[in-house]
Amino acid sequence: MKKLILLVFLLAPAVCMAMGEQARNLELIDVPTANTLVKGEVNYDAKFYEGGGILNRIYVGVFDRLMIGCGLNIENLIGEGNVSVDLPPTFAGRIRLTDDRDSIPAITIGYEGEGYMDSPAKGAFLALTKEISMGGAFLQLTGDAYTNEFTHFGKDINFAAGLAAAITRDFVISSEYDGILEKDYSHINAGVAYFFDPIEISIDVKYGLGRDDVKLARVLNIKYINYF
Repeated sequence: MKKLILLVFLLAPAVCMAMGEQARNLELIDVPTANTLVKGEVNYDAKFYEGGGILNRIYVGVFDRLMIGCGLNIENLIGEGNVSVDLPPTFAGRIRLTDDRDSIPAITIGYEGEGYMDSPAKGAFLALTKEISMGGAFLQLTGDAYTNEFTHFGKDINFAAGLAAAITRDFVISSEYDGILEKDYSHINAGVAYFFDPIEISIDVKYGLGRDDVKLARVLNIKYINYF
């Protein structure tokens, strides 16, 4: 049953894609892509997740291949109960090593120090992204290896994979399998996103496969993109 769900979620963007343009995204849902901001670009996003929490992140393009930022998770901000702020804010950044050109995928190394809900922080990651032209459409494939264990670095490496399809320049459907080797925290996620310049709004669904996961959760992600 899990294999069937995984197949449906991963193939959904390809099935839905009739005409499309190249996707422009820093992550699928929770899985980082190899894309980076351009110099002078600012990206702020807020993930509103179940339980009234908000994951806040801001990124700045230092150069076309280098971006830095930080993340701050606030639990129970909306609704009843005590608000919990995960201080201090955590570092985030990435540098793109290669561009997606010919047979070579875009390759990026980075760090994401903040997680949310039942999705732990990625920590250090290596992301590969390849976009495939299919007539008037683009299909974007991404694979990640990541670890947040630095005491015995390389001992606790996990993997993720997914794809995105740009139906139009502004409308993207994504799906992913995050935590492929993890027994406690593993997810199959899918989402749709639309860009209203300079705002992007996405609605995501997370299905937990791990022992400690929320089985089904919805996430609203709002991004603001600008330049200076």
